[in-house]
Amino acid sequence: MKVTKSLLFFAATLIMLHAISSCERDDICAENTPTTPLLIIRFIDNNDGITFKSPTDLRVKSTDSDITENFLDAITQDSIAIPLKTTESITEFEFTINANSEDPDIIANTDTVSFQYTISEEYVSTACGFRVIYNTLTRTLTNEDGEGNWIKDIRIQQLEVNNENAAHVYIFH
Repeated sequence: MKVTKSLLFFAATLIMLHAISSCERDDICAENTPTTPLLIIRFIDNNDGITFKSPTDLRVKSTDSDITENFLDAITQDSIAIPLKTTESITEFEFTINANSEDPDIIANTDTVSFQYTISEEYVSTACGFRVIYNTLTRTLTNEDGEGNWIKDIRIQQLEVNNENAAHVYIFH
């Protein structure tokens, strides 16, 4: 009887040890894990070239017909973060100032800016998968007739978009 109890205890212990050792940790992507970064844009006063200046009632919208919502709508701040496409090497946006002005004398002005880049993928982990890094960032501002461009210049500050720690692009207006 003692031998049977000992064997049962030993078998139960082995089963429990096997169950505990075969558990895997949860594959959860931690909140602070780097993911595909957004493009950080700072707006600069064109008159002095150094002062951060918020555009009035800025709306940012993708020109992609599959994306109908605005990324930003009627904001007034000197820094924004917008997503670039992860499957194509170009993303085009419409930047509109005075987007929601109720004054009939103030007319909305839209400038079209496209960002070109090469895409590389970086493995993060099993839980998080891959993230996209954007390399050799360039830009194109479409020149307008009529009202003219409210954006006077665009300068790339970082050719590689791999984090959201600092501005990648300065827009002068």
